[in-house]
Amino acid sequence: MNSKKVVPVWSRIVFLVLLMLGLNDSASVFAADLDAKWELKPGDRVVMLGSTFIERENTQGVLELSLRLASPETKFTVRNLGWSGDNVLGESRAYFGPVDQGYQHILEYVQLTNPTVLIVSYGHNAAFNGEERLDEFVTNYERLLKDVAAENRRMIVLGPTPLEPVVRSAEVVKSQNETRKKYGQAIEQMCASQGYVYVDMLEPMQQVQKKLKLNSLTENGVHLDRAGYIAAGEVLANSLGQSFIKEGESILQDSQFAAEAAPVYEKILWKNELFFHRFRPQNETYLRGFRKHEQGQNAKEILEFEPLIEEQDQKLQAEASKVLKNWTR
Repeated sequence: MNSKKVVPVWSRIVFLVLLMLGLNDSASVFAADLDAKWELKPGDRVVMLGSTFIERENTQGVLELSLRLASPETKFTVRNLGWSGDNVLGESRAYFGPVDQGYQHILEYVQLTNPTVLIVSYGHNAAFNGEERLDEFVTNYERLLKDVAAENRRMIVLGPTPLEPVVRSAEVVKSQNETRKKYGQAIEQMCASQGYVYVDMLEPMQQVQKKLKLNSLTENGVHLDRAGYIAAGEVLANSLGQSFIKEGESILQDSQFAAEAAPVYEKILWKNELFFHRFRPQNETYLRGFRKHEQGQNAKEILEFEPLIEEQDQKLQAEASKVLKNWTR
């Protein structure tokens, strides 16, 4: 049984508080000298797949906001298939069935959302296993990516994010980040051989941290805090050839911009919550699991979230475009 995902009021308050740094020069929002690794096209269906980093984006909304601001005139949708503790075998998605069912659930959910762009992020957890299990991880990751690939589907693979010395010592964390770097390099080589786009997150996020003078990127040394998602959003925007940073500050840190972007941000979070209930309904065991003989007739109600999600989709990109027009005029 999955616990209900609710967008907390404090999350919205924290978002606004963290944006109270002030950026007065709005004449230029994006840098123009970055090489784009990929692009968003009209009508794209973007799906994010991965573990905790991706799942927590569900209630952060910063990565999606970054995508929308980086491509303000392009209409597209975003769905989040993140699952905390997930790995390339899908083991945490098995519910109460055999472990290998988790992998089938990944394939099922990707087929359900039918992405034209699949953003995949694994390796964060695997890297803790050390270099001795790197080859095993890459073999399993390559199989997963091949299984979720499809004709005309662009594959965007994100590398592991950096760790920080919060609980562990600086010496230990430095060594662990070196291992994560090697995992990232191996993932990059795999992507090059298969024609996937690879986006390094580790060192680029640390560079963004220095540019923005962020005290930290994580809440506990592992999981990103709001500032960490802002840094990750900047790196993701960079892969699209855009940047939110001007003169050492990001528009995502500006209080006036936060006021302009609030309607878009709220719709992203509400859409994400609606899709969460569509994707991971409460009482899964009764609706679609081994006890569906008791309440399985109610599973039809899961589909009733579809028009509600579509309603939010119709509003999002138009408002994102309006945000930037209002900000730069």
